[in-house]
Amino acid sequence: MTSVSAAPQMTLNFEPSLPDRFPTLRAYVAHRTAVGAKLAKVIAADMDMSPSLLSRKLNPPDGDTNRLNLDDLEGWCASTGDVAAVIEYLAAKFMDSPAARRERTLARAEQAAADLLGVIAALKESATA
Repeated sequence: MTSVSAAPQMTLNFEPSLPDRFPTLRAYVAHRTAVGAKLAKVIAADMDMSPSLLSRKLNPPDGDTNRLNLDDLEGWCASTGDVAAVIEYLAAKFMDSPAARRERTLARAEQAAADLLGVIAALKESATA
């Protein structure tokens, strides 16, 4: 009897890309600060600033020039250890395109179809054996 091994499942992700959800890296860092495991007041203390200043730099009011700068971003990364999230955002925003995403999705769909045909053939073969 022929055994049929299952191929890995395909997962479809319908969430918008990071740059579609967060228009700026600062907005994404503000989100990561709010949902992260480390409290914002601890992150602010690690960055040698008050929690209110960190909040103001992450969500500056219109016309405010005191915004998160690169030195602040380095301090935030050192405090949170969340460097991968920053890189992921930047890569999604500047290294990816809709055409490249479409091509990857099409390639995954073609591979899934080929895998499915292989499983169907194996099932037919085992049914006749």
